[in-house]
Amino acid sequence: MRTVDNPKAEVVERLTDARSILIVTHARPDGDALGSMAALAAAARATGRKACMLVPGELPARYDFLFPDDRPAGVAAFGALADEADLVVIVDTCAFAQLDHLDDELTARRGKIVVVDHHATADDIGAVRWMDASAAAAGVMVEELIEACGWPLPETAAEALLVAITTDTGWFRFANTDGRCLRAAARLFEAGVHVDELYARLYQCDRPERLDLLRRALDSAELHHDGRIATMVLRRGDFNAARARLDETENFVNEPLRVGRVEVSILLVENPDCVRISLRSRGHVDVAEVARSFGGGGHVRAAGLRAQEDVDQFKQRLVAACLARMGSDLD
Repeated sequence: MRTVDNPKAEVVERLTDARSILIVTHARPDGDALGSMAALAAAARATGRKACMLVPGELPARYDFLFPDDRPAGVAAFGALADEADLVVIVDTCAFAQLDHLDDELTARRGKIVVVDHHATADDIGAVRWMDASAAAAGVMVEELIEACGWPLPETAAEALLVAITTDTGWFRFANTDGRCLRAAARLFEAGVHVDELYARLYQCDRPERLDLLRRALDSAELHHDGRIATMVLRRGDFNAARARLDETENFVNEPLRVGRVEVSILLVENPDCVRISLRSRGHVDVAEVARSFGGGGHVRAAGLRAQEDVDQFKQRLVAACLARMGSDLD
């Protein structure tokens, strides 16, 4: 990949030149991924451009309202949609591991691919990568792109961007909250978003089954090493007993951080094909480094990975890795 002196400016130029775009985000998408994708599509369409969206895997039901008329396509459609588009934009990831089964397809079309991501880890994807780990959310970067392109910001796009920013900053509670993301949020409020209604849509419409699943996660909670590391495990039987969905675990990993001594929280979730792990830290321990040591990635305070091992054995390995990292990070 050639060196780009100003990747943001090049992404803006490619967006403005394109008449049709395909926007892709990662598997198991969160609010930042989906909000960023939906907003960029809505803003592009407001200019008369064609915009398609694609998500590997299932779309979490919590975010259905972002796509009332146009559901994102699945991986099987990538080749045809990418070939039809002038530009492919990947948002909120630059990791092949999070773009399930698309490695060869992406590599074959790298010349028309740009990446917009705020994570520190990156694979060699695309012709241009605008990577900004200082951004609180990919949604902040997308909001700035839309403004730099001079595109209109429909209320639907503003709402989607506020979903992106608020979910990745914990509704402005997390340490990544800064003036930059608050200024972006202010522009979204001015576009007509009602934050109380948005919060209700996201967090006050849960199914009873999700509450039962959370109870089971908390029942599994264990504290390790003088209460500094917390683990929770959700097994396939827990989902079956609660009649809950795999996408209903969002934010569960944050619950043990309510305990004052807990520095790191680990949630392990049995999936049909793997164990998915989420890690959270108060900031003294770099969980991104822990995740990277097992093939994952993320941020200092929030990271994730997948494993093919027995969940109980892998839990002990993760605890040991966090403890070792805790020692080095606190020295």
